[in-house]
Parts: sequence; structure tokens; C-alpha cells
Amino acid sequence: MAMLTTREAVSVATFRAEGEGCLSYLVVDETSRAALAIDPRVDQIGTFQEALAARDARLVYAVDTHTHADHLSGVRALAQRTGATVLAHPSSTLKGTARRIAGGMTFELGATRVSVLDAPGHTPDSLALLVEGRLFTGDALFVGGAGRTDFLGGSPSDLFETFRRFEALPDSTVVHPGHDYVGRATTTIGAEKAQNPLFRERDRTAFIARLSVKAAPPANMAAILRHNLGEADAGSIAPRELQGLRDAPGNVFLLDVRSPLEFESEHIEGAVNIPLDTLDARLEELPPEGDVVVVCRTGVRATIAAETLERIGRRARVLEGGVLAWRRARLPLREGRRRLAVDRQVQLIAGSMVLTGTILGASVSPWFLWLAAFFGAGLTFAGATGTCGLALVLLRMPWNRVAAVSTAGTGSAVCAAGAPATCAAPTPPSR
Repeated sequence: MAMLTTREAVSVATFRAEGEGCLSYLVVDETSRAALAIDPRVDQIGTFQEALAARDARLVYAVDTHTHADHLSGVRALAQRTGATVLAHPSSTLKGTARRIAGGMTFELGATRVSVLDAPGHTPDSLALLVEGRLFTGDALFVGGAGRTDFLGGSPSDLFETFRRFEALPDSTVVHPGHDYVGRATTTIGAEKAQNPLFRERDRTAFIARLSVKAAPPANMAAILRHNLGEADAGSIAPRELQGLRDAPGNVFLLDVRSPLEFESEHIEGAVNIPLDTLDARLEELPPEGDVVVVCRTGVRATIAAETLERIGRRARVLEGGVLAWRRARLPLREGRRRLAVDRQVQLIAGSMVLTGTILGASVSPWFLWLAAFFGAGLTFAGATGTCGLALVLLRMPWNRVAAVSTAGTGSAVCAAGAPATCAAPTPPSR
């Protein structure tokens, strides 16, 4: 999903990852049509290319504001497809060719000057970009919060100094963060000075104490980091190319690494379901030779799986765009029983309980407000810690259980799912 905003010199398209808080941006200089991609995900490459074509723009630069640990970067792949230059902070250990940019430097995007600010704290290689009164903060500053600092190389003390650099900018500066955990994709420096308890904290010792909290790491963090640093690169195959291979004589093993719930609702005929979180324990179920193509919903989990196979010497390719791209290409899917995703079940139940508690609290008794408060607190805890108790309970409900899914003689698929960890630091109450 993209949201377009325009100022006189530049336009900014915001892309939100479906079902997640990740935000990516396309900045276009309105005079020259030169463009800059900020934090594009690997599953958004096609979306960025479509946006460039729709705006008659050419991608000049692609940059990650830091080495992401929670999702796969699309910077290198997007640069390869468009001829753009990859930008990276000098502290980044990204392999391959990249132009290094650091705080105090500027570069030209057509007729627009882009200023670089060092923004360490979340990671040592974090940077922020200032473009025509807009600050792209990556995972340093969020709306009402901040990035967590418990990753390797993270530093609450460095983030404290980063905030002081941001604080020196005009109050009217529009902030575009790398994640949205509150339902609002932008803020301003002035608003964060007034409302963000972490941004307002001027006591370095207290700030460090507030952010010295360990939380669960993102799922598949090691594999994601290897991909994002250019240490692993899975090949891809387009849907129609894969269909051609399947129609021709030969042995193509189609590995679907989605959950059994997703697989049961729809899958490509002949695919074998081994969920990503069980793949390491079930490698012997893969055939000893022949082509392996890995499938998931969008290509993200498939990329992680392919790179897992690469480490044991088994070459695999990823279905580009996943099942969604296969469907868009009007290729056949075997459909089964469709179920509402667990995250949407959580949203429906929690939202209805908050609404019910609020209505009854206002019309019947104030005691019902505790119902709304209880579910509101649960959602806040889930967002801060990445652990959702309601989701874990729902996964055990009869309607969410999947019978053993046949995998053409290779066993059954078992799923253990949970809410993903976030990149946000726990936000303390305002003092």
C-alpha cells in the first residue's frame, strides 16, 4: 500500500508492509524525476518498480537506514534491476559495491540536496536522511517511541546523542520513521518533543536505564542478517518460468514453507509443505537431487529457506513474489478450506472487546471500562514484546487446528506460530 505526499521540491510515496509495521519510502525530485528508495523490502521490489514507472521517475539511489534484523532488504536487488547506486554507512559491513555516506555529508538527488545524519543507537550503522524538511529516521525515532537498543552493537547512550541531534532540527520537521506501531506513519520533531517520553528524557542515566531492556529477537534473525549484509543471495524464478519447468520433462521439487493453515487454504498443485520453522529438522525429506524451488506467500520466508539450504550445499531458487504473484499470473492454484488468519482473529476479538467495554462503561457501569483497559493493555504488551497471549490461545482452538497435511509421502506438516518481535523499545509512561 502506498501513500503519496508532495512538497514543492519532492514527492514522497510511503509503502507499508501488509500486516506489519515496516515502512519504506520512495522520494522523487519533482524537477529531474530522480528518485531515492529508502528501506525497500525484498517483497516490495515490484511495487517500487511500478511506482517508478507511474511517476516517470528513475531510481538513482537505494539505501537501508541500517542493517535490518527483522525483514529482508530489497536494496541490492532493486539496485541491480534499475541501475541505481547502493548507499550505506561506513560502519555497515555490507558486502559488494556501495557508496559510503556518513553524518555531515550531502548528496544531490537531481535538484534536491539530501543531508546525512549519523543516527547510531539501534545499530552502529544507523543513519538518517534530511530531505526538504523531512527526516527519515529509520529505527532510531518512532512516533511516540524509539528503536530498541539490545541488538548486537546497540547502545542507549548513542541513541541519547542521536536524539539530541534530531532535537536541534526545526519543530516543523516532518518525521518519517522506519516502523509504525501506533497507526500513524508520520510525526514532527515538535510533536515528539511534546509527547514522546523517551525523546523528552534529558537525563542520560535515566534514558539508558529505560532502554536497557532485553527482548525476544526477531524470528530467523541470523538468516535475515546474512541476506541483508550480502553474505547470501538466493536465486529467483518467475511464475511462468516455473510453470514451464513443471510442464517440461524433469524433476522440480516444489517446497512450500508456509504454515499448514496457509497451505491448506490454497497451494500450487504438487507442492510439499514443510514450514520454515521445521525445515532444519526435516531436511532429509528433500530429494537428494534435482531442482528445488521454494514457495511462500510473498517470497520472504522462501528466501530464508533457500539460503538455509544453500548453507548445506543444496542450491534452491525462490518463486518470485510467491503465491500472490502466481495468482496474479492467473496460474492454477489448488484451493481448500479458507480460514481467517490468526492475527486478524486477534484484531477482531480485541477490537470488539475494547469497543464493547467502552460502550457498556459509558451506558451501563464504569466497571465495564476495565474490560476495554484489559484488552488495550494486552495489545500494548504484544506490540512492545512481540508476544501475544491471545494469538497463542487462538492457535489451539479447534477451528485453527490443521489435520496432518499430506506431503506426498514425506510426512506431515506441523506449525508452531507466534507473533513477531518488534524493533521498538518498550515505551515508559510520560513523567
